[in-house]
Amino acid sequence: MNVLPKTLLRKKLHGGFLLRLADPSEYDAVGETLYEAFTDGCWVTEEYGHGLRRIRERAETADVWVIVDGEQHIVAAVLTPKPDFYHEENYTFNVLGVGPCGRGHGFGRILVHQALAVAKAYGYRTVELHSSPQMVYAHQLYYSCGFHRRPDWETIIVDSGQRLLSFTRTEY
Repeated sequence: MNVLPKTLLRKKLHGGFLLRLADPSEYDAVGETLYEAFTDGCWVTEEYGHGLRRIRERAETADVWVIVDGEQHIVAAVLTPKPDFYHEENYTFNVLGVGPCGRGHGFGRILVHQALAVAKAYGYRTVELHSSPQMVYAHQLYYSCGFHRRPDWETIIVDSGQRLLSFTRTEY
Protein backbone atom coordinates (compact mmCIF):
# COMPACT_ATOMS: atom_id res chain seq x y z
CA MET A 1 0.00 0.00 0.00
CA ASN A 2 1.40 3.38 -1.00
CA VAL A 3 1.15 6.23 1.46
CA LEU A 4 1.00 9.87 0.43
CA PRO A 5 3.28 12.41 2.12
CA LYS A 6 1.55 14.46 4.82
CA THR A 7 2.19 17.62 2.80
CA LEU A 8 -0.34 16.41 0.22
CA LEU A 9 -3.09 15.50 2.69
CA ARG A 10 -4.10 19.01 3.83
CA LYS A 11 -3.27 22.34 2.26
CA LYS A 12 -4.41 25.73 3.43
CA LEU A 13 -5.45 27.86 0.48
CA HIS A 14 -6.09 31.56 0.05
CA GLY A 15 -9.27 33.06 1.48
CA GLY A 16 -9.66 30.48 4.25
CA PHE A 17 -10.23 27.57 1.86
CA LEU A 18 -8.73 24.15 2.53
CA LEU A 19 -7.79 21.22 0.26
CA ARG A 20 -8.18 17.83 1.95
CA LEU A 21 -9.56 14.34 1.60
CA ALA A 22 -13.34 14.14 1.93
CA ASP A 23 -14.88 12.45 4.92
CA PRO A 24 -17.28 9.63 3.97
CA SER A 25 -20.11 11.61 5.57
CA GLU A 26 -19.51 14.26 2.86
CA TYR A 27 -19.79 11.97 -0.17
CA ASP A 28 -23.38 12.98 -0.98
CA ALA A 29 -22.39 16.67 -0.85
CA VAL A 30 -19.37 15.93 -3.07
CA GLY A 31 -21.67 14.28 -5.61
CA GLU A 32 -24.03 17.26 -5.61
CA THR A 33 -21.13 19.71 -6.02
CA LEU A 34 -19.76 17.70 -8.95
CA TYR A 35 -23.21 17.43 -10.53
CA GLU A 36 -23.65 21.21 -10.27
CA ALA A 37 -20.15 21.77 -11.65
CA PHE A 38 -20.80 19.59 -14.69
CA THR A 39 -24.32 20.85 -15.45
CA ASP A 40 -23.92 24.60 -14.89
CA GLY A 41 -22.72 25.95 -18.22
CA CYS A 42 -22.34 22.54 -19.85
CA TRP A 43 -24.38 19.40 -20.39
CA VAL A 44 -23.98 15.78 -19.48
CA THR A 45 -26.03 12.73 -20.29
CA GLU A 46 -28.45 11.44 -17.68
CA GLU A 47 -26.26 8.37 -17.17
CA TYR A 48 -23.13 10.46 -16.62
CA GLY A 49 -25.00 12.77 -14.24
CA HIS A 50 -26.08 9.77 -12.20
CA GLY A 51 -22.47 8.57 -12.08
CA LEU A 52 -21.29 11.93 -10.75
CA ARG A 53 -23.39 11.35 -7.65
CA ARG A 54 -22.05 7.82 -6.97
CA ILE A 55 -19.13 9.06 -4.88
CA ARG A 56 -19.46 6.44 -2.15
CA GLU A 57 -19.03 3.71 -4.76
CA ARG A 58 -16.16 5.53 -6.49
CA ALA A 59 -14.42 6.09 -3.14
CA GLU A 60 -13.85 2.36 -2.83
CA THR A 61 -11.10 2.65 -5.47
CA ALA A 62 -10.34 6.39 -5.53
CA ASP A 63 -9.36 9.12 -3.10
CA VAL A 64 -11.90 11.94 -3.02
CA TRP A 65 -10.17 15.32 -2.71
CA VAL A 66 -12.24 18.38 -1.86
CA ILE A 67 -11.78 22.07 -1.44
CA VAL A 68 -13.91 23.46 1.36
CA ASP A 69 -14.64 26.96 2.53
CA GLY A 70 -14.26 28.15 6.12
CA GLU A 71 -17.61 26.60 7.05
CA GLN A 72 -16.62 23.24 5.49
CA HIS A 73 -18.95 23.59 2.49
CA ILE A 74 -17.56 21.69 -0.48
CA VAL A 75 -16.85 23.96 -3.45
CA ALA A 76 -14.70 21.70 -5.65
CA ALA A 77 -13.54 18.09 -5.93
CA VAL A 78 -11.44 15.61 -7.89
CA LEU A 79 -10.94 11.86 -7.64
CA THR A 80 -7.56 10.14 -7.91
CA PRO A 81 -7.14 6.35 -8.12
CA LYS A 82 -5.84 4.50 -5.10
CA PRO A 83 -2.69 2.60 -6.11
CA ASP A 84 -3.94 -0.68 -4.66
CA PHE A 85 -6.72 -0.65 -7.27
CA TYR A 86 -4.98 1.03 -10.19
CA HIS A 87 -2.38 -0.80 -12.24
CA GLU A 88 -2.14 1.13 -15.50
CA GLU A 89 1.04 2.43 -17.10
CA ASN A 90 -0.14 6.06 -16.92
CA TYR A 91 -1.90 7.69 -13.97
CA THR A 92 -5.19 9.52 -14.33
CA PHE A 93 -7.68 11.60 -12.41
CA ASN A 94 -11.34 12.10 -13.08
CA VAL A 95 -14.48 14.04 -12.38
CA LEU A 96 -12.65 17.22 -11.51
CA GLY A 97 -15.26 19.89 -10.95
CA VAL A 98 -15.63 23.30 -9.36
CA GLY A 99 -19.13 24.18 -8.24
CA PRO A 100 -20.62 27.52 -9.28
CA CYS A 101 -19.92 29.11 -5.87
CA GLY A 102 -16.24 28.12 -6.06
CA ARG A 103 -15.45 29.48 -9.51
CA GLY A 104 -13.01 32.29 -10.10
CA HIS A 105 -10.56 31.28 -7.35
CA GLY A 106 -8.26 29.04 -9.41
CA PHE A 107 -9.51 25.87 -7.73
CA GLY A 108 -9.52 23.88 -10.98
CA ARG A 109 -5.80 24.53 -11.38
CA ILE A 110 -5.18 23.69 -7.71
CA LEU A 111 -6.96 20.35 -8.13
CA VAL A 112 -5.02 19.53 -11.32
CA HIS A 113 -1.75 20.23 -9.51
CA GLN A 114 -2.90 18.12 -6.56
CA ALA A 115 -3.64 15.21 -8.91
CA LEU A 116 -0.20 15.64 -10.53
CA ALA A 117 1.47 15.65 -7.11
CA VAL A 118 -0.39 12.47 -6.15
CA ALA A 119 0.72 10.82 -9.40
CA LYS A 120 4.31 11.81 -8.75
CA ALA A 121 4.16 10.54 -5.15
CA TYR A 122 2.98 7.16 -6.48
CA GLY A 123 5.86 7.06 -8.97
CA TYR A 124 4.03 7.78 -12.22
CA ARG A 125 5.77 9.80 -14.94
CA THR A 126 2.80 10.34 -17.24
CA VAL A 127 -0.75 11.44 -16.46
CA GLU A 128 -3.48 10.68 -18.99
CA LEU A 129 -7.02 11.97 -18.78
CA HIS A 130 -10.17 11.93 -20.84
CA SER A 131 -12.74 14.65 -21.37
CA SER A 132 -15.98 15.05 -23.27
CA PRO A 133 -15.74 17.24 -26.39
CA GLN A 134 -18.16 19.83 -24.98
CA MET A 135 -16.06 20.50 -21.85
CA VAL A 136 -14.11 23.32 -23.50
CA TYR A 137 -13.33 25.15 -20.23
CA ALA A 138 -11.75 21.98 -18.85
CA HIS A 139 -9.68 21.63 -22.02
CA GLN A 140 -8.38 25.19 -21.62
CA LEU A 141 -7.42 24.38 -18.04
CA TYR A 142 -5.59 21.20 -19.07
CA TYR A 143 -3.65 22.99 -21.81
CA SER A 144 -2.68 25.78 -19.39
CA CYS A 145 -1.42 23.12 -16.93
CA GLY A 146 0.93 21.63 -19.50
CA PHE A 147 -1.21 18.84 -20.96
CA HIS A 148 -1.35 18.21 -24.67
CA ARG A 149 -3.98 16.49 -26.73
CA ARG A 150 -3.43 12.92 -27.92
CA PRO A 151 -5.93 12.19 -30.74
CA ASP A 152 -4.11 8.89 -31.36
CA TRP A 153 -5.27 7.71 -27.89
CA GLU A 154 -8.91 8.72 -28.35
CA THR A 155 -10.57 5.32 -28.37
CA ILE A 156 -13.08 5.58 -25.52
CA ILE A 157 -16.74 5.89 -26.52
CA VAL A 158 -19.15 6.82 -23.72
CA ASP A 159 -22.86 6.28 -23.12
CA SER A 160 -24.09 8.88 -25.60
CA GLY A 161 -21.87 7.55 -28.39
CA GLN A 162 -19.38 10.40 -28.19
CA ARG A 163 -15.65 9.81 -28.38
CA LEU A 164 -13.71 11.21 -25.42
CA LEU A 165 -10.71 13.47 -26.00
CA SER A 166 -7.38 12.36 -24.50
CA PHE A 167 -4.82 14.62 -22.87
CA THR A 168 -1.42 13.74 -21.39
CA ARG A 169 1.32 15.36 -19.42
CA THR A 170 4.76 13.90 -18.79
CA GLU A 171 7.58 15.01 -16.48
CA TYR A 172 5.77 17.33 -14.10
